[in-house]
Amino acid sequence: MFKYFFLIFCLPLILISQSDLPIGSWTTHLPYNAGIQVTQSDEFVYYSTGFSILQINKNDYSFQKISRTEGLSGNQINCIYFHKATKTLVIAYSDGLIDLLTEHGVIAIPDIQIYNNVPINKTIRSITFEDDIHVFINADYGLSSLDLVTHRMAFTSFTNNLIINSTLNFEGKVYSGSNKGLYVFDPSTKNLIEDFNSWNLIGGPMGLDPTVNYPSLTVFNNQLFTSDNTTVYQLNQNLFEPVFTESNYSVQFLTSEGPDLLIGLTCDNSCGNKISIIKKDESKTEFTGDCVTENLSTIQDSKGVLWMADYRWGFRRAISIHDPCQSIFVNGPFSNNLYEITPTSDGVFVASGGIDAKYTYVYRADGVLSYKNKQWDVMNGGNVPVFSQNDIRDILRVVEHPDGNKLYFASFGAGVIEYDKVTQVYTLFNASNTNGILGVAIGDETRVRISGLAFNKIDKSLWIADFLAGKALVSYSNDKVWRSYKLNEISTEVIDVKVDNNGYKWIIPRESTGVLVFDEQDPNNPNDDRSILLNNSNTNMVSNRVNTVEVDLEGDVWVGTDQGAIVFECGSSIFEGTCKGSRRKVDQDGIIAYLLETESVISIGIDGANRKWFGTRNGLYVQSSNGEEQVLSFNTKNSPLMGNVIYDVVPDQKTGDVWIGTEGGIQIYRSDAVAARNVFSSSIYAFPNPVNANYSGPIAITGLSRDARVKITDISGRLVYETIANGGQAIWDGKDYLGRKAASGIYLVFANSTRDLDASEGIVTQILITR
Repeated sequence: MFKYFFLIFCLPLILISQSDLPIGSWTTHLPYNAGIQVTQSDEFVYYSTGFSILQINKNDYSFQKISRTEGLSGNQINCIYFHKATKTLVIAYSDGLIDLLTEHGVIAIPDIQIYNNVPINKTIRSITFEDDIHVFINADYGLSSLDLVTHRMAFTSFTNNLIINSTLNFEGKVYSGSNKGLYVFDPSTKNLIEDFNSWNLIGGPMGLDPTVNYPSLTVFNNQLFTSDNTTVYQLNQNLFEPVFTESNYSVQFLTSEGPDLLIGLTCDNSCGNKISIIKKDESKTEFTGDCVTENLSTIQDSKGVLWMADYRWGFRRAISIHDPCQSIFVNGPFSNNLYEITPTSDGVFVASGGIDAKYTYVYRADGVLSYKNKQWDVMNGGNVPVFSQNDIRDILRVVEHPDGNKLYFASFGAGVIEYDKVTQVYTLFNASNTNGILGVAIGDETRVRISGLAFNKIDKSLWIADFLAGKALVSYSNDKVWRSYKLNEISTEVIDVKVDNNGYKWIIPRESTGVLVFDEQDPNNPNDDRSILLNNSNTNMVSNRVNTVEVDLEGDVWVGTDQGAIVFECGSSIFEGTCKGSRRKVDQDGIIAYLLETESVISIGIDGANRKWFGTRNGLYVQSSNGEEQVLSFNTKNSPLMGNVIYDVVPDQKTGDVWIGTEGGIQIYRSDAVAARNVFSSSIYAFPNPVNANYSGPIAITGLSRDARVKITDISGRLVYETIANGGQAIWDGKDYLGRKAASGIYLVFANSTRDLDASEGIVTQILITR
């Protein structure tokens, strides 16, 4: 069985405002700094990055990114192969799903993924040529043949715990290299190829060890070649003879797509990788140097150009072995790792560190990723001396000073890093230069584990969660005074802190005890501190396991737990003990239930219309401003979402872009809501404008006051459409109340800042429609 999807190579221009992304559209930001496998057509070279495909034109080196946003069905790519006869790029994913990419679109082949008779391990090792319409699928469960015309499996052979690495046809027989020997099937025996008992293991009499791994097979100059980990063999009549071996090197791959036979060699003893090249006249040469130092795979095109794949930044090629190595650099994030995403006044920053389930180090050194002016950059030990000199790893948080002149990074292990945007100076704060106020972790006295950062916008003080320190809550005032606070109601394992509009600190402990609200009042008087622990004993919370806290545009505090979300609309009365919080009830297909009560809410975002974006382990849910109505829901089945686990969701209220951090990488969804002021902007406008005949997408009216009422009339004053803005932006679908497309002409837009159009003065703009 198969499913058909259209591949979107070029998205049509729908709506362009402060964001370049059309409303309702997606884009994906994946690392394009590593190509771990490479294949080719006559015109293009295709690299797998592990998460997406990069297509490079062989002539002008232009490139096209291809991911789930452009129509692919899966996320984690295991291997790729281009079948030239059918002009099909075959893509195999880690879960056994296969995509067939042609000029007509993408066809998903889920047979292996969903077939219950396939063993649990459905890992596909490689895809190799079978004939003009078939490819071999070499996998941990055995061998399959996929028909690229009918999109069906021609046969499957299960191999009883043998891993099939590579398979090909040669002189009427089928050869398969496995992790335990080389096997051959002879169709002339009339046996069934799917019955692996009909295959023969090639052993000592034919020159091969039947117990070792054979990862590669290829045909070059009408001869069959295979390799184990140290030696390349050539079949000569009925004997495999060793034709190549080199001390201190292991054989990594064999390939013969171009004019020569390429033998990829991995150094076993502190030397660089290299490629041995054998020509048809049996002469040999070597390709060494920077291009192949960390080589994973290589192909040679018909002109002799070598295209190398490795984990390093850039995609390497060499016109010949005598020419210098050339690299193609493609903009993208340095890493696919993420913990938190932070839009700021001059760009978006991503904390790429991590912690494990026990809240110990994972030692990620990727640093802080930044996206400014459509370009990705990185701050880590590779370009910032403070990071390398202090071995700064596991960056968990990024926050911006309210004045916009500084950034602060939380390192789970090194402390707090201050970056001054003006002077471009980095300063590391830890126990040694804060008089011990930034405390070391108890039991790990060489490290300061910072797990949370948040600014109090009232007095511009920075609040810090200092995990496992004796005093786990720390403040750094705007006049550079450090203070620490002991939290008696919870343990010192504090995982995050948020500050609400009253300046109260909402502190999340690691253990399932609820959420602590803290107010230091006079910072110079330790005796007037007040706090309250909110949990299922004194509020309407069901679960005491708190994952995240977010403050909305009204100042209400939303708490994400392992059993949905609860909102505290308490204001300054939170410490009185009478504010129980509210679990919103929602109507789902006629069934009344509490909001996301079966979901673990691990991230919350607030957009410009005060709508709530809830990230869970099963996708992303968008609720109305009060949380009672579902607006949207996204998962991997109904959208291009790269993964269902949503680590972070952060609407950029200025542009409408919603930044989504998934288990599969960073994505943006362009929402229809932007931030608004209490009064209209001086530049209210509609876009696109004019609206052309071939356009059928949404029309946005932006620059409105918050939740303004909008009426659209024709030139004679007849009402055509009426709506309420999402934040500072209203959407018109270009149709009247009867669902008919609006005719050509000029349409007037009336808007006001109240729900009663006659109660206040409106602002008018115009929309021109041409049909």
